[in-house]
Amino acid sequence: MVKETPIGKIDVAQRAIKIDEMSDRVKVAIDLYNVAQRRFEKGMDSLNQWKNIIKVLKIEIKNIEHFIAVAHQNMGVVHAQNNKLEDARQEFERALEIDPEYAIVFFNLAVVHKKLGDIDKAKQCYQKCKDLGYEP
Repeated sequence: MVKETPIGKIDVAQRAIKIDEMSDRVKVAIDLYNVAQRRFEKGMDSLNQWKNIIKVLKIEIKNIEHFIAVAHQNMGVVHAQNNKLEDARQEFERALEIDPEYAIVFFNLAVVHKKLGDIDKAKQCYQKCKDLGYEP
């Protein structure tokens, strides 16, 4: 049986990265880009700078994707709080498309499925949430 915990009362900050930290790292990539571009335009070897830019930005792409998943999760919470359960379900599913191991989303999706009357899906989502190590 799915425990009845109000959606939105769970601490999602545990998985959220801080946007200001991400902003600082993207600024580093921009600075690296400017150095590499100047070297490139002067005909100087800039391979190491371009490689560093790629490394930094690949990491940030993952962080940005996670931020998008957090945004979908939070939008789902808002919809659920406004009793727009189908919209909430869609947002939670969008979050899981981006981050299929985002345990709290499975918990919130379980609550929504239960409220929509789909007990089997609610149980599956709740079990997945537990399998991922989240115990509400």
